[in-house]
Amino acid sequence: MFLGGIIRMAKKIIKNKSIKRRNFLKGAGAAALGAAAVSSLPAPAISGGHKEWIVCCAFGKAGLLGQAIAAYADNINKYSDKLKMKVYYPGELVPGLQSFDAVREGTAQMAYGAPYYWTNVSDAIEFVATGPFGMNAMEQNAWCYYGGGIEAADKIYNELGVKFLPMGNTGNQMGGWFNKEMNTADDYKGLKMRMPGLGGRTIGKLGATAVLMGGPDILTSLASGAIDAAEWICPVADLGLGMHQAAKFYYGPGWHEPSTLLDLSIDLKEWEGLDGDTQGLMMEMAKAFNVDVFSRFQALNGPALGKLLNEHGVALKTFPDELLIALGNAAGEVMEERGSINSQTKAICNHILSFRKNIMDWSTKGESEFARIRNLPFKFPSSV
Repeated sequence: MFLGGIIRMAKKIIKNKSIKRRNFLKGAGAAALGAAAVSSLPAPAISGGHKEWIVCCAFGKAGLLGQAIAAYADNINKYSDKLKMKVYYPGELVPGLQSFDAVREGTAQMAYGAPYYWTNVSDAIEFVATGPFGMNAMEQNAWCYYGGGIEAADKIYNELGVKFLPMGNTGNQMGGWFNKEMNTADDYKGLKMRMPGLGGRTIGKLGATAVLMGGPDILTSLASGAIDAAEWICPVADLGLGMHQAAKFYYGPGWHEPSTLLDLSIDLKEWEGLDGDTQGLMMEMAKAFNVDVFSRFQALNGPALGKLLNEHGVALKTFPDELLIALGNAAGEVMEERGSINSQTKAICNHILSFRKNIMDWSTKGESEFARIRNLPFKFPSSV
């Protein structure tokens, strides 16, 4: 659904209040961006007739995703009389990868991150984020909104005392930054690489050691040699993080993350304590930002890639098909193994695999085939 339509729906939810589209980057500076770390916090405060929620973010303040949650909170603060939010970034209240734990422990009421960051509490939750050789962003959004994906994910989150809302998608990521060329499966042997989720488990099958760490720590770890290689997100995010300063080769495509769904994780009791209008506003705003985050990444990736290649001399490489087939076989093993751990992993894995199978035929004959024919050698203007 386009952002204008979402906002019109939100107008109905909050009745006579006018919601205007706010670009989340421009609005980010107006959000409450956190404060100094505190040692203990009370239950959600009620002040002036509204609840006050603490939001922990797994992403740094300066990045696109950190700005997105700031602007989301800013919008809720402006258009709700009953709920106000304050965002804390990694290290301001808890480490970024402990944001989900903070919600479950009652320190915060909401977290913003990626589902594969929370594997310490669930074997099933990483499937919600993405899967190697899985669905692209359009397919994943279709799964969420019209394929029962939100309901399937909620079964996992609810058992953890949390409400799930999708909010943002990175789209296809890049395969990673390396200081050596990657030609065969053997090149992964002994490699220590930052790669989360099921993709990380896949390179483990080829002899690599997958390392999970938040964005703010990646560049220094790669530059110092603490890790040998790393993937982050995509050109605009990688450029912003300065990944080109620590590695020579930039590989694609992102076989491990053909898309990455980001999540709002909300304390379930706090969620159920909200009135219907406030819940509706939060859901529609999350849907709007889901579109905005993905669209922003897509708009900025082209210019960012150009800058990496033309100004910073990055060597762009494509994984050889032989290596991709080895990775695909390893990914298949991982999906079977991780999907068979228990009834919960089996349910979510089969739900995703079924939707993937049904939509792939159209995606291949429609979107992928169009991408192929658009690159045929016919004459076409770049400007008129």
